[in-house]
Formats: sequence, structure tokens, C-alpha cells
Amino acid sequence: MPVVLRLYTQFMIMDHNFIESEKLDKSEAQSNCLDTKSTGIDVEDNGHGEDCKSTGIHFFPPLYAKRYRLAVETLTKYDIKSVIDFGCAECHFVKHLSSVPCLEAIALVDINKELLVSKQKTIAPELRHFIFKRKNPLHVSLLAGSAEETDSRVSHFEGVTMIELIEHLYPDVLQKVTHNVFGNIKPRLCLVTTPNSEFNVLFKNADPNKFRHWDHKFEWNQTEFKSWCEEICRRYNYIVEYTGVGLLPDKETHHLGYCSQAAVFCLNHQRVFSQSLSNEHFSLCYELIAEADYPFEKETCSLNERIDLEVKYCVQYLASSLRKENSGNDEGPVALQISRILNFPNIKSFCDEDAVRESLHRCEYQISDDQLIVYVPEEENDENDVNTEEDQCVAHQVCQDYEMHLESWD
Repeated sequence: MPVVLRLYTQFMIMDHNFIESEKLDKSEAQSNCLDTKSTGIDVEDNGHGEDCKSTGIHFFPPLYAKRYRLAVETLTKYDIKSVIDFGCAECHFVKHLSSVPCLEAIALVDINKELLVSKQKTIAPELRHFIFKRKNPLHVSLLAGSAEETDSRVSHFEGVTMIELIEHLYPDVLQKVTHNVFGNIKPRLCLVTTPNSEFNVLFKNADPNKFRHWDHKFEWNQTEFKSWCEEICRRYNYIVEYTGVGLLPDKETHHLGYCSQAAVFCLNHQRVFSQSLSNEHFSLCYELIAEADYPFEKETCSLNERIDLEVKYCVQYLASSLRKENSGNDEGPVALQISRILNFPNIKSFCDEDAVRESLHRCEYQISDDQLIVYVPEEENDENDVNTEEDQCVAHQVCQDYEMHLESWD
């Protein structure tokens, strides 16, 4: 696909997805915000209610989007390959999770089977996923089940997210869920977010002790939340880092903390896991509602072939540049330091200097006795090929930069 057409298509797709997302968000907000006339507060755990005008506080981007962004950044930072999202509800989070490049498996779990059945199409890949394919495969499964139990299909997953979930659980259920997540699954990373009750005084509400949603069983202040987190760390050998979303710019309110407080739990030692042992301990206790595989760029050449292509291009590019610097023309043999080839990010990302030397031998370049210099003969240079390759790289980078801009809108 030509670069201009590719960029135009990308703009159109992303614009369409943004409009559709806005429609979903507005619909969800209208259906989930409580009646402010009867309750005096309409802060709902999906985040839309927290932005309703009646609260007197408006977050941009919306608080639910900030929570999703926090989860995406956390999973990316710790290079999580598989994640369970407990309490996935309407499955909107999967639209964000599918953009995490390191993820290869996503399990969306909720106890409300009817809701999952009605939302099962949400997990299917969209048009943009077929045009701009992932580098890695991604399998998404939608499962009806309780967070109190562990299904053998997800018992080995590296990450768990519980976004605005725990406050909907009664104390005895929360205790079972906590043990199941940290005692049975033992994920390498777990992200938990929950409302911060201290922040409620900032909402326009006659009674700040009222919960943000009718289904909340509790809303913890910062001390209560940290006490729960520290007990998890003590009992299950985790370390925790506290963060959150929804901190107001007014420093006089900073002592109240984030509107939605969060904890990032990391296992305190390298977990030794055996797939076979895990499957022996857990059964198939979840019901599979739907599953989907996302398209990805399948590798058609071997690793050595990839290295050779990259190395040959870098050698030609450097040789052309040196010829112009030294003589003002693009002719004649050139002696290159092999270490300079490693300055290219594409080379550095998947091979070392020894692998570069092996590639140069395969490509039949002459190398000095000390293995530090490669000699590029005159006939190796083809300016038109180099410029064509370079233009393609620039065009590819433009697309990448635009994609990164879209993902960092917060």
C-alpha cells in the first residue's frame, strides 16, 4: 500500500474508532450514572460518572480512560505476556489491552454470564487490527466465572488486573478473591484500583459519606487501602507500589490523594512455574463464552536472513555516507568500523557484534585480521537502492510516530 494512502487510511480508521468510542462512552455514562436528585452523587466506578457536571469536577481525559491507560503502561513496563482482567463487565478494556505489544494472551473474566454473552462481539479484532497488524500473536478469551476460583486455563498467567472491582465485594468474598489471586494464581504482577473515599468531600454532595455507586460495599480511605495491601505483601510475599489517577492540580487538595487509588503488586521473588503442576491443581471451572485471535505479521524468513538484510542495508548506507564525506562522490571502496553498524537501533535490538561479523562473512564481505574493519567494494554501492530503502524506513517511521502519538493522548 502506498505510504500516502496508508497514512490516509490510518487517519480515517482512527477517526472512525474515536467517534464510535465516544458513542459507547456516552451511552455507558447515561446508563450507569445514578439519579443525582435522589442520591446527591453520581460517581460511578466505570469513571464516566466521576466526570458528570453535578459533581463539580471534570477529568480530561475521563477517569475511566486514565485507569485503562495506567493499566496499559504498567503491563507494558513489566513486559507482561498474559493477563487476566477480573470483573471485565462490558469488556471495553480489551480495546486498550489489544494495543499492548508484549501481550500474547488476554482472559476477560466476569461472573455475569448474560452480560458477557451480550458483549461477546466486543473482543473481536477490528478493521484497524487487520491493516496495522501486531508483531506478536494475541489470543483473547471471554470467560464466565468467579474471581474466587482459578481455572486451569489461566492459572499460569503472568498478570492480573482488578479495576474498580474490590469495592463491589462483600468482606468474606473479598477475602476469598484475595487468596485466589495472590495465593493460587500468584501472578508476577497485579494491578488493583479502587475509589478513594477521602476524595469524596470534593464532590458536590450533601453527604460525602455516601458511596459513589449503589453497589459499592465499602469505599476505603488511603490508610485502609494501604493496610489491605500491606497484609497481602506480608502474607503472600509481594512488594507494592502505590499510585492512582485523578489527582487535581490544586496542591491544597493533594493531601486527599487520588480520586481512584491504585496499587501495583510485584512478586517478591522469581516464581518457578510448571504448567503441568498447575493444571493438576485446578479444574475447568469457567465457562468459555467466546474467543478471538488477532492478526499479526508472521515471520517469513529466518533470524539469520533478517540479520543479513539489516546488516547489508546498514553497510551500504554507511559506505555511501563515508564516500560523500571523504571525496564528495559516491564511488570507490570504503573501510568501515564494524562497531558503527551496531549504532543502528534495528541491529542493536536483536543481535550483537559477533552476530554482525558472522553476517558479514555470510554476505561475503572482506574483514580485517583484527575483526574490527569491514571492506566495502565499489560495486556494493547502489545509491538508488539505498535511497529507496531509506525512504521506506522514513515512511515506516512516520507511521510509527503517528501511532505512538495516538496511544499517548493522555
